[in-house]
Amino acid sequence: MAVVLDNNSSVNPTVASGTYAGTTAAQTITVGFRPSWIIGGNQTDGDTIWWWHNSVTTTYMSIVALVATTTATVTVTDHGFILPASDAIANENAKTYQFICGR
Repeated sequence: MAVVLDNNSSVNPTVASGTYAGTTAAQTITVGFRPSWIIGGNQTDGDTIWWWHNSVTTTYMSIVALVATTTATVTVTDHGFILPASDAIANENAKTYQFICGR
């Protein structure tokens, strides 16, 4: 579920936040616009944060304790983003994640 943070009837939203439940399947998160950056985190365990920025790559960077690694692919759509299947950082089964994104 996404919440638009700057919902103004005269302009298109540019920032949204929300939560999603991790699954073992790829899933689409709809925010109403094409994000150019995303920050997410594992709310259940509090052990990982991941971020993605629209650049020449589609992979995101995860931060676990003090180690940062480039891991899985995030696919951006015109209305949100798609998380990879069976991913232990951004889409672990039965975990709750929080995110914020903008354009």
